Amino acid sequence: MKKVLIPYDFTETSQSALNYGIEIAQYLSANLVLLHISQLPVLSSEFGLSGYSITELFNDHKSALQKIAEDIRLREALIPEIEYHCEIGNAAEVIIEFSKAHEIDLVISGIGGHGSAFMKNMVGSTSVAVARHIDNPLIIVPPNTSYKKIQNIAYACDYDKHLLDSSSLIKVKYINTLFDATLHILHVIPENHELNARESLIDNYVEQNLESVCHKTYIIAENTVADGLLNFISHHEIDMVIVEPKKHSILHNLFTFSTTNAMAFYSPVPVLTIHG
Repeated sequence: MKKVLIPYDFTETSQSALNYGIEIAQYLSANLVLLHISQLPVLSSEFGLSGYSITELFNDHKSALQKIAEDIRLREALIPEIEYHCEIGNAAEVIIEFSKAHEIDLVISGIGGHGSAFMKNMVGSTSVAVARHIDNPLIIVPPNTSYKKIQNIAYACDYDKHLLDSSSLIKVKYINTLFDATLHILHVIPENHELNARESLIDNYVEQNLESVCHKTYIIAENTVADGLLNFISHHEIDMVIVEPKKHSILHNLFTFSTTNAMAFYSPVPVLTIHG
């Protein structure tokens, strides 16, 4: 991985992501790219035009971001290059398009409203919106998370037949190799569910494809994937969890996009999203 992108909006949540991202960039010897996105103000006919100039605000943010980038350059000699960019538009859309245009390999983002049911169910998050559509791996960092060496990675692996012809396992294997970690493969199934022939076939396929990886496999009986993952994380020393956002599910609607949403808002460890 050569380029790590950090969306930064001067909040505490984005500062947590930046601190985490600096450590990841150092570990990977990757370039660090800071991106601030100014969103256009919503104007009301009742109150007229906004009382500030979007150009002035943009320039203020760019100057502040430049100072942050320069401070990081002075402190972090192990990061090869540090870039900073300011854009205007919808945050999620800009992050996705910017990542494509600048050949970003990894995005690391904070998340507001962590632990809030209201935010998860009603408002959502830019990070979750990006996770749904971005092609790149995305790490969502919980607030106040301090970086520590990634030694144990949990991978939420479902029994969807798409796994047989997707690149998911290749990406998981690559990420695990990057950090030289132990991989914990988690299959979450409904309570009282017995594996059928297709699910057993997929299970064998996963084991064969990851046989060269230091890993452990667990089958967890739980009514929702998020509950199963969160419970496992709370009882094991997991440093990161990998999930694959999906709009549809094969196994009893367990693996829906709501799993990624719930994990993003409630996981105590960073959540890395991939798309196969």
